[in-house]
Amino acid sequence: MILAVECIISCILFGTFIILSVLKNQTVWINEYPEPVQKRYIELHPNSEIKEPEGLSSRVIFKKLLACLIFLILLVGMVYLAGAKSFMQGALYCYCIWFAVNVFDTIVLDLGLMVHWKKCRLPGTEDMDKEYKLLTKKSLIDGIYGCIIGIPIALLTGMIIFLICK
Repeated sequence: MILAVECIISCILFGTFIILSVLKNQTVWINEYPEPVQKRYIELHPNSEIKEPEGLSSRVIFKKLLACLIFLILLVGMVYLAGAKSFMQGALYCYCIWFAVNVFDTIVLDLGLMVHWKKCRLPGTEDMDKEYKLLTKKSLIDGIYGCIIGIPIALLTGMIIFLICK
């Protein structure tokens, strides 16, 4: 029961963080937008610090690794509170939470809000409906990568739980 509540709360907190950060500054997540949208934004905003479309740049990879480290720390605490006492319980509980947030991110945030809510669009690209629909394929692929990235995070969490409860 605690695990289910943690999954729901995690989705709500993650969603709130992402939505508020996008509404405050859409360019924070510019690498998540399709390349044609990024190019239009760069053309319309030549004074922006963003000079070319970002894919998996070193800056983006660093941000993602830092986020994984933060999530690892949070997940260890959540999994411990959920009652995990062994490596396997820790890894499975962690992956359940990770998977729930990943599916929520893919379906609700990426395929729902980012594609259809114009307030989430980069300034000057609000009319690019066709290009924003390109997010569908990218979001699904990113969702699969998210599931894969969750595996080592879950294994590390399981190992830490094993060491804590030893």
